[in-house]
Amino acid sequence: MELESPGSPSRRKMKISRISIVDQVCASIKQDIADGIWKAGDRLPSESEFAEAFGVNRLSVRMALQKLSTLGIIETRVGEGSFVCDFSLRPVLSEISVFYEGNDRYHDVQQLRNLLEYECMRLAILSGTDTEKEELQNALMHYNTLALDYNLHVDDEDALERLVEADFNFHYKVVKMSHNRLFKDVYFMVQQLIRSHITQLVSKRARGRAEAGLPPLGENDTHNKIYNCIINSDTTALRQVTDELLGITPVKGMDVFD
Repeated sequence: MELESPGSPSRRKMKISRISIVDQVCASIKQDIADGIWKAGDRLPSESEFAEAFGVNRLSVRMALQKLSTLGIIETRVGEGSFVCDFSLRPVLSEISVFYEGNDRYHDVQQLRNLLEYECMRLAILSGTDTEKEELQNALMHYNTLALDYNLHVDDEDALERLVEADFNFHYKVVKMSHNRLFKDVYFMVQQLIRSHITQLVSKRARGRAEAGLPPLGENDTHNKIYNCIINSDTTALRQVTDELLGITPVKGMDVFD
């Protein structure tokens, strides 16, 4: 009696997956866009032109374009044709952020900010433009004004909300200075989680200082230190400043009051 080997096709019951014509057309157009053959704003060939080029029917092309439109890669305008979009993961990632909400995610968000923001700060030092640095300075000045106001009125929820918005805006500008679109999209995706983390951190620190009878941090605020690191290209101090910012390294007078 002849036995089948463990690796024989009949034992493994291999399934062959077939890639549909629609998927092949979709993948080909998507790759051409990724390779820069068509750039954001460019009008794509018509369905008839694609059908002739690929040797398929117009229905297959239409379905492929619909898939690309659903992904946000192209936009189809009635009577005008299909155009390449400035693609972003933002809409897709925003839809899944709800799965990461909850008070038990505080440390998860802290760790994510640590990894993402530190790298963006480092890249901002290397690639930030003079215009971006000026915008960051303006964002810092706005933040400092609102930080002073909130620290003098720690029970004012509106003041806290305004400060959190300014805080997030400062960090988002740093992220954009990295010139990494994926970092920017991910940061935008988790913005609600980051805002929640900022709110808890800022409120806790401000109340702690108020109860201890300490004045606002002023120039000792970590945001000012971050700005100085970027302006002075100081990568050495950046690691410690990031840990202080996120509360990873407790700071006396900011996280510890005894």
